[in-house]
Amino acid sequence: KAVFRESGAAFFYGDFMDLQLSDFEKRVLKGLADTGFCDYTATYKDDFNSEKKDVSEIRLGLAVSGGADSISLLYSMSEIFRNSCISLYVITVNHFIRPDEETCGDAAFVLAQCQALKKKGYNIQCELVELERGEVSKVAGERAGGIEEAARFLRYKAFDNFIKKYKLQALCLAHNKNDQLETLLMRFLQGSGLDAAGGIQRRRGLYLRPLLDIERSDIEMYLRERKLSWRMDASNTDTAYLRNRIRKNLVPLLNENFPGWKKSLLSGSQKAQMDSEIISQEVDKIPLDLSLLQKGQVSCQQSLFASAPEGVQLRILVKMCNLLGEESRIPFHFLKDVVSCAASLTPASKEAIKKEFTKYYSGLEISQKKDKLFVKKCNKNHTDLVFFDIIEESGEYNFPFGRLNADAFGKISINNLETELQVDFPFVLRNIMAGDELLCADGKMKALSDIYSDWKVSEQERLLIPLIQKLEGDGEIKAVLAAFLGYKDWIVK
Repeated sequence: KAVFRESGAAFFYGDFMDLQLSDFEKRVLKGLADTGFCDYTATYKDDFNSEKKDVSEIRLGLAVSGGADSISLLYSMSEIFRNSCISLYVITVNHFIRPDEETCGDAAFVLAQCQALKKKGYNIQCELVELERGEVSKVAGERAGGIEEAARFLRYKAFDNFIKKYKLQALCLAHNKNDQLETLLMRFLQGSGLDAAGGIQRRRGLYLRPLLDIERSDIEMYLRERKLSWRMDASNTDTAYLRNRIRKNLVPLLNENFPGWKKSLLSGSQKAQMDSEIISQEVDKIPLDLSLLQKGQVSCQQSLFASAPEGVQLRILVKMCNLLGEESRIPFHFLKDVVSCAASLTPASKEAIKKEFTKYYSGLEISQKKDKLFVKKCNKNHTDLVFFDIIEESGEYNFPFGRLNADAFGKISINNLETELQVDFPFVLRNIMAGDELLCADGKMKALSDIYSDWKVSEQERLLIPLIQKLEGDGEIKAVLAAFLGYKDWIVK
């Protein structure tokens, strides 16, 4: 039986190590110990507002998709806790975003694996959660973060419900060392800040990642040695996704030409994480008004916001957005523009520069009115959002997407992000209309809606992207300025 301390049910790592475990299973056990799993047993009462449970009722969850990583997690955890007082609860989620033979096949495979283990005497239960068909696409449109982000949002929502339903003390996820390295490279290429540069966290709330220090090659070797099969996700080979391009193109290049890059990248991640903790402490010093949080609004005193360093201001904005449920990556240039638009109050000044503005992003409205900065859930129906203006001279102009600057030479910038575009006055600035087409390099015309689909631009963000159109002549669209949202600028030469 597993041995627990009376003080908080913290298990002795050595007692499990005495079991007949393989080297891989011992590494998984160490990874679990490093997450601080023992702490969850000590806080069981606080987490679930119930009487403290007996050791015999300790429950640990596993998220299993059917891939090699999660199958190795399932089997190694089953061996580690085979004769212990810890019960394992498995959840597998069917998103219905791939062909049925793949996604339903994955779910059936996981259920079969768990059933086979249960017949052999392992203390394990499995539950399949099936999302509604089309639900991921619907949520992707609502959240403006793409299919992958929507799937992740709904998956974790299912995980949260699973944890509450079975009163689990933790849920283990199967992210491994390769996932960590790919994530760090991906976030670097996306220009992410310190929080993201810290990479995947070993422990986040009730979510634990015991495999985070184990490479994928070791995982597959463990499965082959045990003659265990796993499912292959065909989307993992689609290089339209950034992560797959990193895995197939960038990582092999680094392995061949830059020995030691993995260690350096992970060390840099640890340093970024420590720096991020310091900045987070400064962010927490700025009080937020949460009195209207249930009504979808958070505010901050403008003078306190403006007195903080710019890096802290950016973090405050992200925190306010997160409190309202916005978890997707908010473009840096958008946040930077909000900060630059916010009225400044320096220690030397006696009063703030009074300025009001309103900006929109992904279902949120960010505004400054008088002495407060507000972030609230947007009541504007973005499906009806239309802007169309004729710009006749240089200056600064405010739009739903943010701020456009046009200098005397016709040089354009969006939210302080300079573009390669130079136009002649006057010109039209508007958003997408039915039938819009752009001239391609091969001389052919392409529908703007198809371009947005290629870029994987959500329906909501499409309406925020400004187009530059000639006012005279044939009214040709000269540019699509989407870089401020993290996509591309399409400029017709």
